[in-house]
Amino acid sequence: MKHKFWSLLCAVVTLVVIPAAVAENILFLQTLASRSHHIWNKQIFERLFDNGHNLTILSFEEEQSVPGKTFLVVKDFMAKVMKDYEGEWDYTAEQSAFTNIHFMYDFYNKASRLLTKEQAVLQLLEYPRTFKFDLIIHDLTMGQFLLGFVEHFGNPPLVSLSAFNIPPHVTTMADAPLFTTYMPHYASSFDNRMFFMERVRNTLYWTFDLFYRNRVYMANEDKRVKLLFGTNATSVKQIEKRPDIVLVNSDFSMDYYQVLPPNVIPVGGLHVGRKEKVPPIVKQFIARANKGIVLLSFGTNVASEMLGEGTNLDMFKVFRSMPDYGFIWKHGDPEALGIMPANVLVLKWVPQAAILASPRTKLLISHGGLLSLQEATWHGVPVVAIPFFVDQYSNAEKLVTAGTGVKLLPKDVSEVTFKAAIQEVLENPSYYENIKQRSYLFKAQPEHPLDRAIFWIEKVLENKGLHYLRSPALDMNIFQIYAIDMVAVVLAIAFLYYLIIRSHLRRPAAGGYVKPKKE
Repeated sequence: MKHKFWSLLCAVVTLVVIPAAVAENILFLQTLASRSHHIWNKQIFERLFDNGHNLTILSFEEEQSVPGKTFLVVKDFMAKVMKDYEGEWDYTAEQSAFTNIHFMYDFYNKASRLLTKEQAVLQLLEYPRTFKFDLIIHDLTMGQFLLGFVEHFGNPPLVSLSAFNIPPHVTTMADAPLFTTYMPHYASSFDNRMFFMERVRNTLYWTFDLFYRNRVYMANEDKRVKLLFGTNATSVKQIEKRPDIVLVNSDFSMDYYQVLPPNVIPVGGLHVGRKEKVPPIVKQFIARANKGIVLLSFGTNVASEMLGEGTNLDMFKVFRSMPDYGFIWKHGDPEALGIMPANVLVLKWVPQAAILASPRTKLLISHGGLLSLQEATWHGVPVVAIPFFVDQYSNAEKLVTAGTGVKLLPKDVSEVTFKAAIQEVLENPSYYENIKQRSYLFKAQPEHPLDRAIFWIEKVLENKGLHYLRSPALDMNIFQIYAIDMVAVVLAIAFLYYLIIRSHLRRPAAGGYVKPKKE
C-alpha cells in the first residue's frame, strides 16, 4: 500500500504541477522482463527525463519514483514466467530454428497472459481516461496487448522501439521490404550469401515466423485487448501499424544489409556510453593482471551455471592453467565454485560495459547476446561466443563471418575445446585487427545513437506525429498494394472485349449468302 501511495502521489504531481511548468507527458511501456532490455530502454527514458519531460514507466526492475518520473513496477515477473519451463528446456542442446521461433512466441504468449493480471498494469488502467499523454512509447518486442492504452488515452502519437535488433514483424508493421533470399532469419545460422537449399530453408523460417505470429500469438493478444479494454477495442494488428517512428537496435557495421523505410531508424548501440560504477576490487584485479583481462559474462538471461557443474569445472581448470591472464567470471553462485586461484575473480554481477571499456580487456566470453556484442565491438574486444538460443546463434555466426570471434556450441564445451577457443582468439592477431576495424566503422557516425533516438522521439513530440514518414501501404489492403484490383479490372475488360468480338465473328454479315439447309 505504501508503494502504491507514493506512485499515485508522483503521478498526481506529474499531472498537475510539472506539466504546467515544463514539458510533455510520456507513457513508456516496457514489455519484456529482461534486465538487459531495461538497461537499453533506461538510456532513453533517463535522457528524456533529463530533457524535462515527464514520464510514467511500466518497469520490471525496481526503480524509485520521483516527481516527473513515475514507475509502475512489475515484481519478480521473469521468475513467474519461467516456472512454466522448469525441466522442459535443455540449455546445452542446440535448438533448431523452428524450435527457437516457437519458443519465442510461446514465451511471449505466456508472459502476456500473466502480465494482464499484474497490479502495475491494472493500476495504469485506473488512470482517468482524460489523463493527457502527449506520447506513448512501446517496446514492440512483445506485449502487443498493451497497445490498447493508445486508444484508451485518446490516440496520442506512438513510437515503437526494440532492443531486439530488427524483429521480423517490423516488415509488416512498417512496410519494410522482405527478401528472404538475402535476409537471414534471426533463428538461423546463415549469412547473407546463401546456397539454394539455405534460401529455401530461410524462406520457410520467415514464413513460419510470420504465419505463427499472426495466426496464434496476435490472435491471443487481440483477446487480451478485448478483455482489458472492452469488446469494441481496435485490433492490435491495426494499432501496431500506427507508430510514427520505429527505433531498432541495429547498425549496418555489424548487421546484414536490409532495406528500411524512412520511419524505421537504426539506433544500434545506444546503450554503450552508459556510466557504470566499478568496485575497487575489480579495479585492483584489472590492474594486476599480467597480460590483461578475459571477461566471462553470459548476460542477464543466461548464466554459466546452466552449462552444468562438470562444464563449469572444466572452465575453472582452463582459467587456472592460464595464470598470466586475469579472468573475471560472472556466476550466479560464487560459493559453489569454491576457492579460486589468484587470477580468477568470481562475481554475481559485473560492470560489463566498464570492463569492456578498459584497454586491458583482451577477450569477452559471451552467450552471443546482441547488447553484449555491441559493447564488445564498440570497445574493440574480440569474442568467444557460446550461443544458447534464439538470436544468439545468428549473432555468433556474424562474429565468425566477420573474423571478430569464434563460436563454440554449449554441447561442445570441454576443457580442451574451451581452452583452444580462448587461445585461438588471444594468440591470433587477426581477430584483434578485425574487431578494431569494425569498432572504427561502428563509431563512425554523425552523432551517438542515443542522441539520434532522442532527436527523433522529440521530433514526434514537437510535431504531434510524423505521419509523412509512414508508408501509405499501411492503410491499404493487399489488393490495392499489389494492384490486384487493377489487374482484375483490366482482365475483366479484356475478357468482355473477347466475348464481344467472338460473338461478332460468329454472327453472319447482313445480306450475305446463307448456305441452305439440307432437307
